[in-house]
Amino acid sequence: MKNIESLTDLFELVDCKASFYDIGRHVTKITPAQVIQFDKKQQPYPYAFKQQAWLAILLHPKKADVDAEPVIWFIRLPIDEKGSINLGTRDHLIKSIVDKILNKEGDTDISDALKDNPYAFQPNHERMASFHASLSLGFKKAPSSYFEQLITYLESDLDEKDTSWQSLGLQGIADLAVRSNQEKYLPLIKKAIEHAPKPVAIALAKALEHEKPEEDYLDFVESLYPATGDTELRAALIRSVSKSTPSEHLLQTIKLSLVTADNQATDDELQLIVAIVAKCPSWFNTDSELLALSMENLANRNDAYVAFSQIASELSHTPVVRGSLWSLFRGENRSPKLTQAIGSLFTKAPEKVQ
Repeated sequence: MKNIESLTDLFELVDCKASFYDIGRHVTKITPAQVIQFDKKQQPYPYAFKQQAWLAILLHPKKADVDAEPVIWFIRLPIDEKGSINLGTRDHLIKSIVDKILNKEGDTDISDALKDNPYAFQPNHERMASFHASLSLGFKKAPSSYFEQLITYLESDLDEKDTSWQSLGLQGIADLAVRSNQEKYLPLIKKAIEHAPKPVAIALAKALEHEKPEEDYLDFVESLYPATGDTELRAALIRSVSKSTPSEHLLQTIKLSLVTADNQATDDELQLIVAIVAKCPSWFNTDSELLALSMENLANRNDAYVAFSQIASELSHTPVVRGSLWSLFRGENRSPKLTQAIGSLFTKAPEKVQ
């Protein structure tokens, strides 16, 4: 048997064509060239999130019918200190799959090869809906039945007394989000986020985080963000444009919303900072003042540096912002509180932000 030295080798062995997606920070198609590069450790993994690679792999058996549904594997692999997939862990994953598929008697096949596998994971409902919507659009399939139900609702007057929104499906919201760049749907999207009940508005804004927004939608967010006092909606608006390059005006507006009298990040400000860290950390690299303000406010929280430590750890493992973070930490203009918070990073393991 041919030596199996990569995931690509594994899929060749089981006679499958594989398509890779990252579903960590965003739902993103991974190119074949990127797969080869990170699979053979020629380049860092391009979409690390929470120090892991969150992979969705579509497997099409080469001998199956053209219209056959692919098998989908969801695999989570740790990232090393250089941003590459940990090859020891990857090789352990490959061995466990080979043992299950090829070296055991019975009818085990690729559809249940990950059963009880420690590297398998199940995406949450929001992520599954967005992933399926993206696949459906990519394969030129019709949207779910929930889509038309959502469109009918959004074309109505959105009366506050109307509770029909409670029957809307999350899949329909994801189906609309992946069509956000189609001109006929953008007015409905803006109407929903501004006027629909809060659960609908926030669910749609979060679903939009996987799409690159048009200028019209960016302008809409710039005007709505300062107009709403709802922190949860503000965080969702940040997520909804996280694949864009933010304007100076939007960054300035976000910074103003983080300014407090005592330079301390309240739970509300923490929501906004977490949204940027989780979905658009490159914004910190774009605007060093935003990074400094966020870390300073986190350092001043009365939570024993829990939030500061967790966020500093995540950013230090995010290549696009790591350099800016450590330039800030080494700077001469640090406040005493920020200096103390930085020192805490080297005296205890970071706890998890709830």
